[in-house]
Amino acid sequence: MYDYDVLVLGSGPSGQKAAIAAAKLGRRVGIVDRRDMIGGVCINTGTVPSKTLREAVLYLTGLSQRDLYGSSYRVKEEITVSDLAARTQHVINRQTDVIRNQLARNRVAMITGTGRFADAHAVWVDGGSGRESKVTFDKAIIAAG
Repeated sequence: MYDYDVLVLGSGPSGQKAAIAAAKLGRRVGIVDRRDMIGGVCINTGTVPSKTLREAVLYLTGLSQRDLYGSSYRVKEEITVSDLAARTQHVINRQTDVIRNQLARNRVAMITGTGRFADAHAVWVDGGSGRESKVTFDKAIIAAG
């Protein structure tokens, strides 16, 4: 007996969809990804942060509300890099929470670490502590971007 019917390596958009689809079909599913990369590159370093920075600048400078409140409207007089970084991190954290909740609701086990194949039905997962744990599966889906 395996630990999981399906093990997904990577928690980006394709990994999430594959894991949830398998879980909805009644499979025991695990998904492996690093703690700092839940949601993949899209959430952590790609699409979401870049669009969030753009929207934060529009909001903080008041450009997105000037039609409604007038040309002198401004949320903040001085915008700092830390303002932008804080807003970006806030959005990333919220999106990561949404992903964790979706996986939990669909009974997908989140396995934190990086995985490497041991054989056709097993992966060694290094959780960062230097100790690896072996996870077995019937089928694997590689969704590592």
